[in-house]
Formats: sequence, C-alpha cells, structure tokens
Amino acid sequence: MLNPTYRLFITGIALFIFGLSCTPLKQISLLSDPRFEKGLALKRASTPSPGNLYPFGSRTDSPVWELAEWGSRFELRDSVRQLETDGTVTYANEGKRLSFRRTDRGVTLNMEVFASREYDLPRQPNQGWPHLLLEQEFQEKTFLKDLQSLILKFKGRLTRAEMRMDTGDFNPGLHTAQFQLFLTIQNRNAASPHFGDYLWFGIPLYDYRYSQIPLYAAQDVGKGDATGKFIYSVGSQELGVPSFRPGEWVSLGQDVYPHILTALETAWARGYLQGSAFDEFQISGMNLGWEVPGTFDVGFEFTDFDLIAVAKD
Repeated sequence: MLNPTYRLFITGIALFIFGLSCTPLKQISLLSDPRFEKGLALKRASTPSPGNLYPFGSRTDSPVWELAEWGSRFELRDSVRQLETDGTVTYANEGKRLSFRRTDRGVTLNMEVFASREYDLPRQPNQGWPHLLLEQEFQEKTFLKDLQSLILKFKGRLTRAEMRMDTGDFNPGLHTAQFQLFLTIQNRNAASPHFGDYLWFGIPLYDYRYSQIPLYAAQDVGKGDATGKFIYSVGSQELGVPSFRPGEWVSLGQDVYPHILTALETAWARGYLQGSAFDEFQISGMNLGWEVPGTFDVGFEFTDFDLIAVAKD
C-alpha cells in the first residue's frame, strides 16, 4: 500500500500533466478592426486614392481595411454616404452598392456590383473587369510552420445573381461572376533573395458557372495588370463548402490549413516559389469580394467573418 504522502505526490503530478494536456491552444484572429470603426482606404489602379470611407467611428483614424475597385468605371466616394432609418450605412453609384449594418455580433456587409452598367458589350479576351474587394494586410502575421490549423468562419448568402447578356454571347471561358476569399501566402524572410514572393490561395464562395466549383491551379493571367503569380483555389467539394443559393444563409467553420500546404506543394511542383523554403512563409494578407468578368448584376451579404490561427501545442 502506498504511503499517503507519496500517493498525494503522484496524484498531484498526474493532475499537473492532465492540466497541461487540457490547456487551450493559443488562438488569434488575423483580422484587425472587424467592426470597421477605423474606416476603409479607397484604392485605385492608376490614380491616387481619393480618401477613405468612414461608415462608423472617427474620421481621424488610419484605416486598416482597404476597398479596391479595380477595373470599374464607377468609383465610390465618402460623399455618397447614406444613413438608412435602420442604421445601415450605404455607399452607392451606378456600378455598385456597399452597405454596413451593425448587429450584436458585429457588422453585416452587403456587396453588390451592377456590371450591366460597366460593359457596353460582352467582355472580350484580355479585357479587364470590375472588382469590389475588401482587403487587409494582416498586422498579426503568422508563420505557417507555427500553425496547427487556420479556421475560416463565415456566414453569408447570395442576394442577387442575374445574367444581363444574351445567352448566345455567354462564354464560360470569359464570362462569370465570382465571390471569393484570397489569402496571400508570402515569403517574409527579409534575408532571403526571394523575400516578397507569394502565391494566391483561394477559397471560392460563389461562381455563376458552377453549383460545385472545381479546383483551379494556374498562373494569374487574363488581363493587363495580372500579377503572374500562382493561384491555387480549392474546389468547393474538397473544402466542404456548400453551394450558395439566393436568399439562403450558409455558415462555414472550416480548417483551411491543410489546403494551404497542398497549395504550396503544388506551386513548387509546377516551378513557382523556387528558392523559398516552407519555414519562410507567412499568411500576410487577404481580399474578399466580387470579381465580375461578365455582364452580371450580383450581390452577396455576409457576417461573422473571421480567420482564426491556432498555434501548435
């Protein structure tokens, strides 16, 4: 029979070890200013930024978020800000509408693009297309080597998807409307000769052409300002993302980290990111929103968006 003092000692050690095993893993959100209280900086491809949008909060803050409107004939300004009776803040013009609504859980956004006003004729090969993208460079960058998982949280619904071109003119190789999330997986080793090299990692949420979006892995081409970097966009079935249909809310809570590892392996196998080692890569930024290389009027509403990095134990 064990000495009572010794038995207490053994029990204490066991409880200590059990406590360590039950210690929650460190989790951080990669997103800053999730309530958009510091505003959004407007981005332009060929002209200086005209300023910022401030749906909420102080106009003296420096925005963390950016709003990119590449390829659009109709660009938003803070001067068109409208406050609705229910508290929704809306910015709208002929080509798009962007709205923010505060809730108990955060902010609900609705992003709409009216490409029927952007195109005079169906889009042609190598012609640019309108974008409406929320962008952010992560202030809390994380090395892939230090992660156990990366949890995407998202709740959204398609609000509108209308083809506004003749069906005979529709070419699925040229024309669609896509709502998607892209993460930048980047070499952040300042001592590396390949510092700054990156790939686009995509999470498709909607594509007019497909009920189940296929894997896409290729170079970023198709327009004059394409980056030439490797794009790896996960197939919706591989990711377990259900189809978004008009009016139906869908909630996601997926671990996308394994797919990022596959994206890197695929890029290396195809000759991209040569000279960069796995230990040098961080998740450095993101963009989320519409790209509309076709004559479509579209809308998407979402809330509860977050990217949660879970560190290795």
